[in-house]
Amino acid sequence: MNDPVARPGIDPIDRLAILAAALPGAVVGQRRIAAPFEAVWQVIADLENATPRYEPGVAQVRVIERRGEFVRLSVHDTAGREHAMDARLRPGWCVMQSDTIVIAFAARRVGDETLVAHLEHQRTRTPAPGPHESQADRAALAKIDRELHTIEKLATHDEH
Repeated sequence: MNDPVARPGIDPIDRLAILAAALPGAVVGQRRIAAPFEAVWQVIADLENATPRYEPGVAQVRVIERRGEFVRLSVHDTAGREHAMDARLRPGWCVMQSDTIVIAFAARRVGDETLVAHLEHQRTRTPAPGPHESQADRAALAKIDRELHTIEKLATHDEH
């Protein structure tokens, strides 16, 4: 099989759901994008150029080291701080983490479209007790939705 996303094991979207279950307080959003997988994944995998375009808190990303799926990043936020991040990047799966945050993307083909899931988790955040959704969770989901919308625009070259 020549499909780079079809790997033995767990579906990438399911893998992201498992990761979210292991990270209390993680917030996950999904979007079905009307663009081919290759176009969508090209945006997500372009860490240096695309990330600052869809992530409002990121000013610059620089790849420091790349060995197979392993990528070491230097991320400058919009407040001027620099953060070191380690990432695993392969078609359909990207997880980036530092001491304070975990960010992940998973994607798979759905016909001619792409289903993308995006996770954000603040390691220092204490989740609110109980099953209710907090105001912070709603804000995080809205942010994720805006990011996925921008990724969709970039993947479909509709940058208006």
